[in-house]
Order: sequence, then structure tokens, then C-alpha cells
Amino acid sequence: MFGENKLCRDRVKFVKDKVQEVLKANERAASTHSLVVRVERMIRWVEPSMSWLKLNTDGASRGNPGLAAAGGVLRDDTGRWCRGFALNIGRCTAPLAELWGVYYGLYMAWECKLTRIELEVDSEVVVGFLKTGIGASHPLSFLVRMCHGFLVRDWIVRISHVYREANRLADGLANYAFSLSLGVHVFDVPPSSLVSMFREDECGTEYPRRIRL
Repeated sequence: MFGENKLCRDRVKFVKDKVQEVLKANERAASTHSLVVRVERMIRWVEPSMSWLKLNTDGASRGNPGLAAAGGVLRDDTGRWCRGFALNIGRCTAPLAELWGVYYGLYMAWECKLTRIELEVDSEVVVGFLKTGIGASHPLSFLVRMCHGFLVRDWIVRISHVYREANRLADGLANYAFSLSLGVHVFDVPPSSLVSMFREDECGTEYPRRIRL
């Protein structure tokens, strides 16, 4: 640009013009953002339909990539804890941690010989991967395909996105996994440090969140 072709002879003017472009773009973005209406809603974990079980999963990463973990919990239509897991992955990206949580959650549910599962994840990106698939060249495609391998089995799995406030227990298990050895750890009862969080969900405790209309 400033070399032999002389596409821009005045470097100072070029920089000033680019700054103005960025400022105008930011002004347009701020204007658009100001038009977004947000309202406060009370969010809580909701029990699954009768005769269904709910699987909540989550991933956590301390850096992207960084030390990562995942967790998940199965509960019935009364809110009763059926089984949970915490997975200390090691080092990976945040989306990969989320997908490992889904994979091990589905694996756990299948091993329990369940037939109707409501799967809730607080990552819209991961929910999109699970519902619509992913290109073969995508770096996460192998794990998405592994999850799809469970989804097409002889059972019914409903997938939905939820806010983090409705996924607190899975998030708690993922963070608890950082204190454990590498690998997957399965729990038939809630870990003691998560009992109060489990009880809050069981009692229907709500948490405020500002959401877009």
C-alpha cells in the first residue's frame, strides 16, 4: 500500500481515515445495541416431563485453550438425583469441554438404559452443532459425530438451550472436577460441596437474568 505501487501516498491521512471508519462503525453498533430491549426474568431449573429424565451438562475452561473440565447430572421428574459425573479433561478449548460434557452425559444416560431424555446445554453454539451438524473439516467435527452416534440410537433425546441460571448444578460439577484426578468420576449422590446447590434446584429457587425480548 505504501510501497512501489503508491496506493496511498499520505500515510497520516490513511490512518486518520481508518480511525474515522472504526469510530463510525462503533457508533452504528452502539445505536443498534441501544435498540435492544432487555427485561428481567426469573430463571430456574425446571423438572422434565413425567416419565422423562433431564440431563444437564456443562463444560468449563480456564483459558481457551486452558485447563478444562466438564460435568453433568441426571434427574427425574421429581427433581431426584439419579446420577452425575465430573470429568477432569486436562487441557482443551471451551467448546471442546462443552462437547465432552454432552458426550459423557449421553454415555451415562445410555448406560442407565433410559429411553426418554431431555438434554439441556447452556451453549447455543453446541446446541446448534447437535441439532444441525457440523462440517467435516471443522476441528470439533469428530466429537460432534460421536455425540450424534448416541443421538441416533433407539431412544428419544430432546435437545434445548437453557440459561446458565438453569444449569447451575452441571456447572458446579464441571468446576468441582478441577479438584479431582484426570478422567471421569461418577456420583450416585451429590458431592457434599454441591448438596446445597442441588437442594436449591430441587426447591425451585429462581435467579434474576436480563434477557433480550
